[in-house]
Amino acid sequence: MKIDTIYKTFMAFAIIILSLASASGQGAYTVVLNSQVKYEVPGNTDIQTYEWKVYTDNLLTTEALVSECILATVTGEPNAIVVDWLSDGDYYLTLYATGINGCTNKKAWKYTVVSTPNIVFKDLTSDDCADLDPQFAVEMIAMFNSGTELPVSQYPITVNYRLDGDSADRTATVNFADKMLQVAGVIENEINETINHIAIMSATNKYGGTLNVVTGKEIHTRTIHPLPIVNDIEY
Repeated sequence: MKIDTIYKTFMAFAIIILSLASASGQGAYTVVLNSQVKYEVPGNTDIQTYEWKVYTDNLLTTEALVSECILATVTGEPNAIVVDWLSDGDYYLTLYATGINGCTNKKAWKYTVVSTPNIVFKDLTSDDCADLDPQFAVEMIAMFNSGTELPVSQYPITVNYRLDGDSADRTATVNFADKMLQVAGVIENEINETINHIAIMSATNKYGGTLNVVTGKEIHTRTIHPLPIVNDIEY
C-alpha cells in the first residue's frame, strides 16, 4: 500500500491540544478505514525524544490494539509517524515530546475512523453520436454515509473499472477539481448503435483507504448512436 504524507502542525491543524491528562475537543478528523497516513510535527532542536501513541479514550489511559491501528516509525524522522488505521472508532493520536531539559509536553489529535464512504456515478446513463473517439469522462460522487462529500484531503481517488468483455481491471485517477472519471476504450460504430457498460470494481482514497462501491449505482451505461446514412449524390 502506498504511503502518502499529511503534514500536521501543532497549531494550524490541531483539533485537540493537550497540556493536561485528558483529551477533549469539539470535533475530529475523519479517516477512511485501511488508510495508511504519515503524520509529522515541525522538528525542534530543543526536543530530545518523540514518543507517539494511539489511545481509544479521551483520558488517554487505554492504548489501541494492533488490530485497531499499527504505528511505524520513519527512519531519520523521529518527529514523524506512520499510522495504519485498521478498525472503526474514535482514536487519539498522542505525541509525548521530551526536551533536553527533561520536561515533557503532551499533545493529542482526535481521529474518527469510518469504513463506509461510498463512491457512485453521478449519472447512470449517457449517450453520444459516433465520432470514433473511444474516450469520454463521467462524474463520480464520493461521500460519507452522513451525506458529506469527501474533502480534498482524501483525493486523488483511484478507481478500478471494467468495460464489457474485460477480464482485467483498468485504472483511472479521479481528482478533486473536477471529480471526473476518464474512461478509455469505449466501442463506437458509425453504422450500428453500440451500448457500453462501465462498471466500478473497486476504489481507494489517497491513503489507500477503501471506498464502498454501491450496488445499483456502480454501472454507467454509455450509448453511442449511429450516424445517418447519406448515399452518393445524384445528378
